[in-house]
Amino acid sequence: MPSIPPTIRAGTPDLPAVPPLVQCMIGIFLAPILAWVEVLVMRRVLRACAAHPLVRLAQWYDPTPVVQACAAYRHPAGTPGAPPTFSLDPLVRAEIVRAWADSCSDPDLEFLLATNLLVRWFVGLPLVGPTPDHTTLHRFHAWITIHAPDALFRAVLRFVDQIDPEDPATTPQIVDTFAMESPAAATPSTAHLLRHLALRLVRDWQAHAPPALQTVLAEVDVAQLVRPVHARTAAARQGHLQAAITVTRTLVATLTPHLPALGPPFRTVVTRYLEALAKVEADDVETDSDGVVRERSPKTRGSQRIVSAVDTEATFRKHEGRPAVLGTNAVISTTVTRIRAVVALTGSTPDSEAPCAALAQQRAANDALPPFLLMDQAGGWGKTRARVHALSDGQTQMVAWIPASGGSDRTRFTVADFRVDPAHGTCTCPNGVVSRTVYRSGAGDGEHYRFLASHCQGCPVWNQCRDAEAKPNGHRSVFISDYHAFLRTGAEFNQSPEGMALLQRRWQVEPVIAWLVRYHGCRRARRVGHAAAQVQLYQASAVRNLLLWLARVQRKAAPCPPG
Repeated sequence: MPSIPPTIRAGTPDLPAVPPLVQCMIGIFLAPILAWVEVLVMRRVLRACAAHPLVRLAQWYDPTPVVQACAAYRHPAGTPGAPPTFSLDPLVRAEIVRAWADSCSDPDLEFLLATNLLVRWFVGLPLVGPTPDHTTLHRFHAWITIHAPDALFRAVLRFVDQIDPEDPATTPQIVDTFAMESPAAATPSTAHLLRHLALRLVRDWQAHAPPALQTVLAEVDVAQLVRPVHARTAAARQGHLQAAITVTRTLVATLTPHLPALGPPFRTVVTRYLEALAKVEADDVETDSDGVVRERSPKTRGSQRIVSAVDTEATFRKHEGRPAVLGTNAVISTTVTRIRAVVALTGSTPDSEAPCAALAQQRAANDALPPFLLMDQAGGWGKTRARVHALSDGQTQMVAWIPASGGSDRTRFTVADFRVDPAHGTCTCPNGVVSRTVYRSGAGDGEHYRFLASHCQGCPVWNQCRDAEAKPNGHRSVFISDYHAFLRTGAEFNQSPEGMALLQRRWQVEPVIAWLVRYHGCRRARRVGHAAAQVQLYQASAVRNLLLWLARVQRKAAPCPPG
């Protein structure tokens, strides 16, 4: 028979059924008795779990700098209000547990704090004391998201740099990206999206607009927004789109003149909804000469179009061979021992933007920039190399394989096989023929060098230079970008012993990403919005840095801290 029933009935006494005198004695000494029991229980738990990462972190890592960074979360002294139930230290430690436990949700974190003895001990909660509920945990996490998103990440990075030094100015970093899915779903059609955005705007207006402005919604057919839409034919879908455009345009025209009368916080919310409606119409809708509204073809839509009314900052991330993911393009920059930058970009941001995003974050934090940034071919474009060079003032060099130009055949000569002399305006082909016919490209950043058919007649490398279906009397055009010098320098460095050694180390970023997505919940954002994704990445990377350091201590690759 279990000592504790599965359900404790209401009215069960706190003290056992013993004589009143004994109950009185127990009540007098209840606090020291409970403290003594807690010591006995936790002593056995900690002895059995001595190698647990939370136990070792509690011994060696002090989150006081993070607590100090969050000091503004509390009301200033003298401000009316109930005293806080929990101090900042357990709330900060609970955020560490959140990232350690797969970036769990607020209810799951509350359950961990209430049931896991080791977690309670790490956070600083007594054995039989109260537990922060999910609303308290959510409120603190929301405050961190806005006011101190990188506090934990920066504090941990400073701690690891101090206890296990690594010179960032001489240590190469590896950059890579991965998809982070938004918890919001994509809207099935443009008509649904417009109606959903407009309906959310109407409900916010009804809840927060001044009473004098409530009547302005009488001009809007709100019933059109809440009516379920089930289009089964192309004509029905076209009619629903036309109706959605009509009602949203009326809503925008009705509310825009009243923006100056709204208070600053609510005015910002309304403005964002109006901008979102305008962006959806600009990116997804076109009007023909007859005034008929139609959805744009996929090729003519905006690259960062809104597809969800719940998460308007999420866009699609599409990699070749993989399904598109609505959410965030997560960027990390790491060394072998620690993550030094982590950035949340909207999903449709190209991977070629990742190196500059990582450098910009480190520069904003006044960190020393690395001598080399390693990446896959997405970082090998000349424009990316030039931007990295400019952003770092020449301190950082991009190391990546040179990608083939769009549509290039790897069995034929590429741009890298042509030698360019910008000073004299010449381009020399692999056969030694020099062209001085050059003109500026109208579509790209660069110039076209033209080799006439007379230059190429009888060329021994014709088949390696031209397409098999090329006309024998046609000219050969070579596009040389403005970043060609960076490409040539990068290609030469890649063939050097130092460059080849660095490129062979690029795989070391893959285990870090695997840990983040498998064990720290970074495959999917827990909340909507860019800021929520960014703070989740910050906290997960901070805990990953601590665990990487603990692993190095265990392997005796890093010094064991005193104490």
